[in-house]
Amino acid sequence: MKKFILIFISLFAVYTVVSAQNFKKNIFGIRAGLNSSSFVQSSDAFGMNISIETDSRISFHVGFSYQHLLIPTVPLYLETGLYFTEKGFKQSVDYSSVAIIEPEIDFYGSKITVNAMYLKTPLLLNYHFILANNITIQPFAGFYVAYGIGGKAKVISGGNKDSENTFGDNGLDRLDLGVRIGVGATFDRIYIGAGYEPGLISVSDSGEDSTVKTKNWAFTIGYTF
Repeated sequence: MKKFILIFISLFAVYTVVSAQNFKKNIFGIRAGLNSSSFVQSSDAFGMNISIETDSRISFHVGFSYQHLLIPTVPLYLETGLYFTEKGFKQSVDYSSVAIIEPEIDFYGSKITVNAMYLKTPLLLNYHFILANNITIQPFAGFYVAYGIGGKAKVISGGNKDSENTFGDNGLDRLDLGVRIGVGATFDRIYIGAGYEPGLISVSDSGEDSTVKTKNWAFTIGYTF
């Protein structure tokens, strides 16, 4: 096992030295793609932690990315950017205990659709494995912060339709903070990637023993400069 680790470290060192001449200091990109998002409500009841996840909702994201080389001899980058992204969920509610948007309303037998639009900035560490001159694999991990800028929550119950703002009174908190992990790949200047974004903070004031967190899978394509 020790020999294997030493061999791996040696090969890794040789790889970084040989490839160092190809490292770009600054990399820009435009990105767009699909989101598959849902909300997870967790609460403590009868000494147990109960989690309920909504159905996912398909939406989109678009923006730009920026990567800066951290160490001249190692292809490790700090990645950030700015994105417009939609999250949310849809759910047919057959019980009266879940009320993510408005806790005081009984949603029994309702259909709920929530659209939440955010401006999002990631802060990631991104490592580039150079497989060939024009091909890289880029695993990344870090955090994101997002601020809600709009959206609608729609409820259909008993043939009646009601619509309110997603954020604001009786709605979601505008601030969302979470983890972002995933992997990307470049083929010449074309980028494809996939990431997972679990929220870390509650986005709804639904009680002392209850939290509502976002959850999102993002699938991205783009162009790198």
